[in-house]
Amino acid sequence: MTSRTTVTGAARRLVLAGMTVANAMILVDQTAVPLVLPDIADDFGVSSLLVQWVLNASLLPLAGLLVLGGRLGDVLGRRKVFLVGAVLFAGASAVGGLAPSFAVLLGARVCQGVGGALMLPATIAIVGAAFDRNERGRALGTMGGIAATAGALGPTIGGALTSLISWRAVLLINLPLLVVTVWATLRAVPRDEPGDGNRSVDVAGAVLACIALMGLVFGLAQTTTWSWTSPGVLVPLALAVVAGVLFVVRERRAAQPLMDPRLLRSRRNYLGATISQGVAGMAEMGLGLIFPLLLILNLRMNPGLAGIALLATTVPMVVVAPLVGRWYDRGGGRPPLVVGFAVLALAGLLLAAGVGPQNFWWLLPGLLAYGVGLAIVLTVNDPVSLDMVPDRDQGQVSGVSATAEQGGGAVGIALLYAVFHSTYVAVLNDQVAEKGLPALTPERGAALRDAIENAEQVGLDPRTFDPRLAEYLLATRAASTAGYTVVFLVSSVLALAGLVATAFLVRRPPPDDSGPDGAEPVGEDTRSA
Repeated sequence: MTSRTTVTGAARRLVLAGMTVANAMILVDQTAVPLVLPDIADDFGVSSLLVQWVLNASLLPLAGLLVLGGRLGDVLGRRKVFLVGAVLFAGASAVGGLAPSFAVLLGARVCQGVGGALMLPATIAIVGAAFDRNERGRALGTMGGIAATAGALGPTIGGALTSLISWRAVLLINLPLLVVTVWATLRAVPRDEPGDGNRSVDVAGAVLACIALMGLVFGLAQTTTWSWTSPGVLVPLALAVVAGVLFVVRERRAAQPLMDPRLLRSRRNYLGATISQGVAGMAEMGLGLIFPLLLILNLRMNPGLAGIALLATTVPMVVVAPLVGRWYDRGGGRPPLVVGFAVLALAGLLLAAGVGPQNFWWLLPGLLAYGVGLAIVLTVNDPVSLDMVPDRDQGQVSGVSATAEQGGGAVGIALLYAVFHSTYVAVLNDQVAEKGLPALTPERGAALRDAIENAEQVGLDPRTFDPRLAEYLLATRAASTAGYTVVFLVSSVLALAGLVATAFLVRRPPPDDSGPDGAEPVGEDTRSA
């Protein structure tokens, strides 16, 4: 079931504007949250470990249900599914913004994730259907670039709204944006054409995909509380592996699979873009959680100033994103993706080198390179994922692509924070022993952790720190510097993996007559240099 009917002129521009607002709003909702977590923890009296689930409560259902959302769009109609998701997202944003308790906030965030999973794949598929093949790359590139720029502005928006109004404004700001995108959808997106009645939804596959992703993220997240060998870590990780294997078996045998493995195998660009989205999501959201910690705790910035400092990652996106769509249209996706990942790998090295001096200006080159590399990759991924896929499968492909980014983001948050935490703890214990400080007993360690968590709201200033724990500050600073350094080096390794995958898989799309609208049979691999 598609929406590929007459969309021309002003209506086409309105479709692009409405879908771009929706796409950007969902990304901002994820990237703005890390800077407001300390205020939420303070409001509801919860720990920093528990408050992290405000982010994961939305991100996990969003990532886990995106493929299902894309498939529902194919079967029931993309316009219809998008509007249902928008209404759900709006209601959940209102409930979350007015939440009287932490439990209500978490429930609202889960519903936001479900609503976003219905909306996000539809935005890509609706724009892809509204534009001709020779304009689709630029349109999707424009939407992806603006959305990526808005996502990068999320920390700035979150810090500003929290400082000027309240953390609740970060959720309530979604309501006027949703009014705009629903109006644009009703006005410009054609009604869905009737389906053929022969397509079904693989609910079992969706459940298995959710279990696999949630088990992986939960297991990685628990390494900050328990050891890697504890049942609390091993059981969810094992469950994720089992669910992942069953998902692959299920999709191979299903008559109407949620994610058609044959399509991934036969469309190299689709596979390459999916891997690219996953790696980019890990960098985008994983480092999006790490950057505020570095700026607030180590560089002693308040949340508002930290948000302004992170404009260094956003400004390059504003400049680069509009140019990248044209680059794709001229030469295909491989050149920009390879260059984008190379710049991201360089950014990780620059950030690792700049974190030691504890000065923002040393970090600035790495932050700028990060913004440039991420803008290139995120802008190109969407058109590459669709440029060799039949129109009838674009909803599924959009869902898989969005799942890769959001799922990669969830894994990136858990993985990079786990890497940071394990490095931090190991180096802190070494520093305490080396400096001859009293051993960190569980009680003293808990008190130190609480004092540092409280500092997240105002910046870590030795003059206002608990004097009984001040002697540990140099040790914690050295440990955190080591943790950030290792995280940035890991991000470089991930970027190099993305570079190799896209260089090997992605090719320039064929001429129009053999493109997705030509509906080649699945299984024929289109290869063009």
